[in-house]
Amino acid sequence: MAIAPRLDVSSSDAQTDSEAPARRLSVLCGLLASIAVILTLNGPGLTVDEPLDVRPGRNYLKILRQTGRHFLDRGVIDRVYRDNAEHPPLGRWLLGIASVFGEPFEVLFKGPDPTDSYVLAGRMAPALAFGVLAATIAGVGIRRFGRAAGLASAFALAAMPRVFAHAHLGALDTFLSLTWTAALLVGDRAIRSRRPFLAMIGAGAVWSLALLTKIHAWFLLPILGVWSSWRLGIRRASVAMAGWVVTGIALFCLGWPWLWHDSWERITRYWGTGVARATIRVLYFGEIYADRDVPWHYPWFYFAVTVPVGLHALGLFGLVHGWKLRRTEPLPVLLAASILFFLVLFSTRVPVYDGERLFLHVFPAWALLAGLGFGRIYERLPTVTLRRFAIGLLGLQGLGVVLIHPFGLSHYNLLVGGLPGAKRLGLEVTYWSDAIDDVLLDRLARSAPRDAQAAMMPTLYPGQGILTTGFNRALARRGIVLADQESAATAEWVVVSRRSAYWPDAWRERMLTGHGRLVSTRTRQGVTLAELWHFPPAKPSRSPAGGITPGPSRAVR
Repeated sequence: MAIAPRLDVSSSDAQTDSEAPARRLSVLCGLLASIAVILTLNGPGLTVDEPLDVRPGRNYLKILRQTGRHFLDRGVIDRVYRDNAEHPPLGRWLLGIASVFGEPFEVLFKGPDPTDSYVLAGRMAPALAFGVLAATIAGVGIRRFGRAAGLASAFALAAMPRVFAHAHLGALDTFLSLTWTAALLVGDRAIRSRRPFLAMIGAGAVWSLALLTKIHAWFLLPILGVWSSWRLGIRRASVAMAGWVVTGIALFCLGWPWLWHDSWERITRYWGTGVARATIRVLYFGEIYADRDVPWHYPWFYFAVTVPVGLHALGLFGLVHGWKLRRTEPLPVLLAASILFFLVLFSTRVPVYDGERLFLHVFPAWALLAGLGFGRIYERLPTVTLRRFAIGLLGLQGLGVVLIHPFGLSHYNLLVGGLPGAKRLGLEVTYWSDAIDDVLLDRLARSAPRDAQAAMMPTLYPGQGILTTGFNRALARRGIVLADQESAATAEWVVVSRRSAYWPDAWRERMLTGHGRLVSTRTRQGVTLAELWHFPPAKPSRSPAGGITPGPSRAVR
């Protein structure tokens, strides 16, 4: 077995891998990461945000086909974006493109979607984005820290169960992880270049992609502003950052036609979506909080308990080693600072919920630090046997992804005793309806009579149950349409997500009566994540009127 390159960035050894082999290895990592997601795309059930992100993208393409060159007319722009301007459009364009072009394959795999949403096809876009992210992490790690560190960084990213699970969802978070990380790393590279002003203009174009994905990208401005001042001095940094800012904001405005008219009012409204929005209830240590009232340690806690413990240990080792190298290789300091910035930000009164989701984009930086830690350990081991043993221990960190799939968003590490420990502590055990999957809904389709009355609980917006029915297909073929949670108190059949902070009192009372029968459950590590209940009808049931129609396309989360 070949000796790994020494991680001594004061010499040229950090660049011992030529560009071509490094590129091939990084591309291989990306392909493997995407394939792993694609092969398991149909695992999680339909989550809350997915139709609200995929369907606007499909609508963009539909209107583009209808209007052609008039797509950028004022009236068409208002029609396209008026009900989905809480987020910039790049992620929804990508989801829409994947959904439309993947629709024939989804029809072959699952049959036609009666709601015309085709979310499963849309999930291809974040699956491919995750592969690009893994390739980016591997490439940077190999070039900056050595081959072993780069490959370990890509593996560490894929071995984080929640990061891997988010890559399965037709939502914006994996896109942000990619564009944020790319903008951060390209910005750092531009600052280190011989002509930082020109390089930062190009880096600003990458930043614009992050701006067009989600509002979080604006916080790259203070991070890279401070970083460039430290690296270049205030005068040179001011000039370089000016090129970066002008390029990024200009392309951001160009890429979002919604801002071309009534610009000040619309940009103000866009910025207000971070605070003027529906409040999310958060279950945290047995208490239910409003999202802006969670204790300050919420983001720190979820960062600590949602990554495998071994990867945390490698990340800490990489952080310590990176601090020692800060004069010759400062990238680890930038990575750590970007993580710290968001953990501190979400320790304030900024709304935070869904565990790690709102700061998911910091985990690629932690994966790079974990890879650095592994690379440093690996190169110090004197024998091939010990190195193979180290690789085996690293591989074990991916066991959590396998054991908890497809419900990776329920993963907790050993610091809290895994998912059973999290339940004992009063933490959220499941995400938004991902455990109401095809396995559970197919059981409902087999057990309930045709046209049975059924409901889903909890739901966050009108029509969520209908969209879930369409995603499953088997229910639609049986004429069973899931009603929203208002019907859970009277429906004969009820599918329930264990998102208990959103359980209405009427449902809790119905569970306690003892008249219901628990038909099926979806569990991991002995913890129930979703259930199917049957209640004997009090009187002959009637078939629901009407067919399946799409639900609304807007909810701000």
